Amino acid sequence: MLGIDIGSNTLRAVYMDTNFKKIAEYEFIIGAAKNLNTSGKIGDEAILNLRKALGTLALKYALKDAIIVATAAFRKASNAQKIFEDLREEFGASFKIIDAKTEAKLSVLGMKRGLLNLGLKQEFAYCDLGGASCELSFRDSFKSFDFGIITFYEKNQKNFNQKSQLKTIDVKKHSAFIRKIKDKKLKIHFLIQDKRLCALAFKAFEELREIKQELLRLKTRRIVLNSGVPTSICALKLGLNYENYDFTKINGKKLCANDFLKFGIKLWNMSENEARKFVGNSRKNYIVAGCFLLYALFEKQELIVIDEGLREGVCLAKLKNIEF
Repeated sequence: MLGIDIGSNTLRAVYMDTNFKKIAEYEFIIGAAKNLNTSGKIGDEAILNLRKALGTLALKYALKDAIIVATAAFRKASNAQKIFEDLREEFGASFKIIDAKTEAKLSVLGMKRGLLNLGLKQEFAYCDLGGASCELSFRDSFKSFDFGIITFYEKNQKNFNQKSQLKTIDVKKHSAFIRKIKDKKLKIHFLIQDKRLCALAFKAFEELREIKQELLRLKTRRIVLNSGVPTSICALKLGLNYENYDFTKINGKKLCANDFLKFGIKLWNMSENEARKFVGNSRKNYIVAGCFLLYALFEKQELIVIDEGLREGVCLAKLKNIEF
């Protein structure tokens, strides 16, 4: 069974056997949500990237038999139906744009499978931060929030010049002082001397007011993270390159809120070529923006990283005859 998740930033696919074992997995950078805030459409570059990704998969699999779902960017884009009509003619595949609640349920199904494989059976909440939306799920609550790493970054990038120099203080020299700082915005102020990048980090707190209220209402301490930002930061922390990414080394690893600030700044300081080695092409700025969002969102929760998500969820739902 081939499951394909066409997300707002990436296309992720997995081939799974009837015993729910992953045989192969794939990821392609699409950038579907790029410029979506201003144009209201999926751009030509993203459509080309999508066609190339599907073409690559079509060399190995019959796409007419695949379960293919699309998420937030395609829910919002005015040209989504036309795109999928054209792709259906080209590849003979069926595409389904799923609503936010269905997306959350299927993602949780995939994440739970990853937890089960690790023998983790505690009760968790689940957070899936994508390119154009963020889903937060716990028990029978499945909620989607209208922000993502691409839409957040593009909405606020006008506040700073990407070519500006980022100057940070000597963290090692002042590490004891920084560790004692409890106020997150004050910590950002000391760690990021560039006022424009600082402003982007501060904007994350404004973006998260609604979801933070929901997180407080849920009163959960254990949260599973499965999207590109936490998996990329976990891989960066482990020293894994984008090309040698291994989900088995990521699954079950723990992060804390401060990791997102620390490694987000580290990633921003990298040249484009160096960053490409760790997070892939054209993802650096979006991953950094996502780091600011997750740093602002979480406090002292236990954060578990799981690579499985929507693509695994659609396969599991099909193999288990779960309607969605």
